[in-house]
Amino acid sequence: MNAPRTQFSVKEEGHKSMTNGQPRESGMVCLLLALVALTALASELPAQSSSSGLVLQKPDNVTVWRDFDADEGSFTVWIKWSDVADSLAGFIHQPDTTDWQVTTPPDSLSNPRTRGRYTGEIDRTVDCRATAAGTVGGPGAVTITYEIVKEGQWNGVLDIGDGYTPGTWFPLIFRNQETGQTLDLGIELNFPPGRVDFQGQFDIGCEDFEGYHVWRGIAADGSDLEILGEISKEEAFLGDQPGGSEMDSAYLYLVLPALRDTGMFRFPGSFECLGSTIHLDLEDNEMFWYDCGAFNGFTYYYLVTTYDRGYSVASGRQGLFKVDRCQPEGGISLPDSCRGELKPIYISVDPQEEMREVYAVPNPFRTGGSRLTTENYHNFLPDEKVCFVNVPESCTIKIFTVSGDLVWEHQHNGPTGNIEWDTRNRGGTEVGSGVYVYRVEGTNGGDVYGRLIIIR
Repeated sequence: MNAPRTQFSVKEEGHKSMTNGQPRESGMVCLLLALVALTALASELPAQSSSSGLVLQKPDNVTVWRDFDADEGSFTVWIKWSDVADSLAGFIHQPDTTDWQVTTPPDSLSNPRTRGRYTGEIDRTVDCRATAAGTVGGPGAVTITYEIVKEGQWNGVLDIGDGYTPGTWFPLIFRNQETGQTLDLGIELNFPPGRVDFQGQFDIGCEDFEGYHVWRGIAADGSDLEILGEISKEEAFLGDQPGGSEMDSAYLYLVLPALRDTGMFRFPGSFECLGSTIHLDLEDNEMFWYDCGAFNGFTYYYLVTTYDRGYSVASGRQGLFKVDRCQPEGGISLPDSCRGELKPIYISVDPQEEMREVYAVPNPFRTGGSRLTTENYHNFLPDEKVCFVNVPESCTIKIFTVSGDLVWEHQHNGPTGNIEWDTRNRGGTEVGSGVYVYRVEGTNGGDVYGRLIIIR
C-alpha cells in the first residue's frame, strides 16, 4: 500500500513561493504542486524524539470519512485532524558556548542562559557573536550581534554594557533587513556578571517536530500499518532549495490556506480520485490528507502521528532516522495506548433502488484469495466473504442451492449498499463448491435473481 510521491502542475499568476519562511514573489507561472504520499521510512504520555527535550504529541480531533462517486465507482477517504502547532513540541536548547571563550578564564566569563518556548515551525540555529568586548553591565558598550543561521536577513544587536542589569531576561527579537518585519521566536536570553570576549560566539538551538505521517492498514491491532502520506514542515519551508520540497510547500502554503479560507482549491486537469477541485471546509488549525486507494467491502484503520528526526545544533543538520510518536512496526501490534488512536472506517457503496444494478463479488468465489494477496482479484476481507453490492437500503437476500433448498437468509435495513455473506449456511457450516442462486427482494418489489459460483 505504499504510495509514490506524485505531482501535478498549477498555473498561478503572481504566486508567492516560500523561501526562508517568508513569501517571495516568483516569476514562475507554473508551479509543481502535489499532495505528498511517500513510501514508509524508517500512550497517553508524549513520546520523546531522538533530540534532547523535544516532545512528540498526539494530534487531536482525528476524524475519518468517505465520499463515494457512483458514476466512477470510486472512493475518497478523508482524514482530518487538528494541528499541534505552538504546543509542547517547541523546545529551546541552552546555549552551546564551545566557542564563547577567547581569552578570558572560564570562571570570569559571563555565560548566557536561555528560557522560553519556541514558537517557530522548523529546526533553527541562532548564531550569537560579541562584536564589542567588556564587562556585562559595566561602563561602555558590550554588543552581541545575532542572526538565524541560513536566514541571515533575520538578525539583531544587543547592548549588554552600561545600563544593563546582569541577569535581566529580555526577548530576542529578530528584524528582517529586507522587509523591516520583526520576528519573535519565543527565545529569552540573559547574561550574568562577567567578561565578554571580542569575537566570542555561542549558538542557540530551536526545535520543533518535523511533520505528520498518515498511516493505513487493515489489521485492527495496527500490525500492518504503512505510510500513506507524509507532510514535512522542514521540506515545505525550504521549498525549491536543497533538501526542500515544492510539493510540501504547495500543500502547506497554497492548498491549506485556500481550504481554510474558502473551502475550495482548484487545479487544472484531474488528480487521482480528487478530480479538478477540492471541496473541504477546514478550520484555521485543521490539517487533512486523503486516500484514493480504498476498496469497497474493506475496513481500513488510519493513524496520524507526529514525527521528527532530531537536530544537531553544532552541524545545523537533522538526523537520518525518523522517529514517530506511536512508532508502528510491521507485524507487531501497536501498544494499547496507541491502538486506541486507530480510526476505523468500513468502505461501502451507497444503497440504491435500481435492482438491476445488484451483483455479487467475487464471482466466482475462490477460497484463500483476496485483493491483497492476488493481483486483480477483488475479494473482500476477511477472505471467506462474498459481498452483494448496490442493494437497496431495505431488502431481504436469500441464497438457494440449484435444487431450491434455502441455504442462507438475511434481512438488510441500513445506510449501506453492501450485504456480506461469510459463505456459511444457516447452521454455521461452510457451504461446498458448486453453483448457488441468490435472490434480493426489495421492499418496493422488483426482486432480482443471480447466480453465484463457489470454488473451494
